[in-house]
Amino acid sequence: MYTPRELAEYAAFRSAVTALSALPLETSQRLAARVARAWFDRGGKRVHYVLTNLRIAFPERSEDERYQIGRESYVSFAWGLIDVARGRHWTAEDVRARVEVEGMEIGQAVMAAGKGAAALTLHIGSFEIVPKAAPLFGFPLTVIGRPVANRLLRAELLRQRQSTGTEMLLHKDVLPKMLRAVKKGRPVVVLNDQYARRSRGVFVPFLGVRASTSLGLAVLALRSGAPVVPAYTIRVGPDHHRLVIRPPLETPDTGDRRKDAELLTARANEALGEIIRAHPEQYMWSHRRFRHSPDLPGDPYGGR
Repeated sequence: MYTPRELAEYAAFRSAVTALSALPLETSQRLAARVARAWFDRGGKRVHYVLTNLRIAFPERSEDERYQIGRESYVSFAWGLIDVARGRHWTAEDVRARVEVEGMEIGQAVMAAGKGAAALTLHIGSFEIVPKAAPLFGFPLTVIGRPVANRLLRAELLRQRQSTGTEMLLHKDVLPKMLRAVKKGRPVVVLNDQYARRSRGVFVPFLGVRASTSLGLAVLALRSGAPVVPAYTIRVGPDHHRLVIRPPLETPDTGDRRKDAELLTARANEALGEIIRAHPEQYMWSHRRFRHSPDLPGDPYGGR
């Protein structure tokens, strides 16, 4: 049995899907942008997190510039929700028409090597496009994700993510499953831009400040021999996206497995930082990424 809250949330989701599908895209995006900017202007805990992160990442920019980046990041997220709603009805051809690939030859070379890949990605652009688009271009993904609390919404998102051949793994005791997927030659996608519990992570630079980062991606690569390949999507038009595949990161080999994992994690964070700095208005800044950083005095989020 589903709870009343789950039923109500799912009913709201279906109503939004119906409304967004009926409206022209330009109209729905214009309305979503207006609401997203107004929501940001209201302030609150999440906006505080966004502005705190932007001050840490871009100390050289003015407060007004940082505010505008944060504001537009809310618009980017809102437009991504529109993609999720409208994407329920997209065919494979619809997805291909909306996505272009940069670095196709890199991805093809990685697949041809037969070792799979540890695909490094982050919360940028319309990131729900990735599991739909990549298999259609020859990259059958395995994606690690935390389950959505609402079971009806969880089933809906799983259906969308798996509709073109992506395999989903829940974020719990997952390393053995990741290793099996890589051995089958599949790219395993890890969103590695969030705070990791100190017992499970290592403090390495992220956007210029040390942040606790999961070692899972590096451990996967070092145990399997799979390359770490940065890949992500950015929006390049109102209804058009670019899937970018970057060259594999250099894998360290110092003879000390722990040190190698830390070095590779630092290189991964450096790659993520380059992507974020190139497209800051499309990044999701609301995670408390810099908790407990040894480079910052006290709690940068003020206990909020």
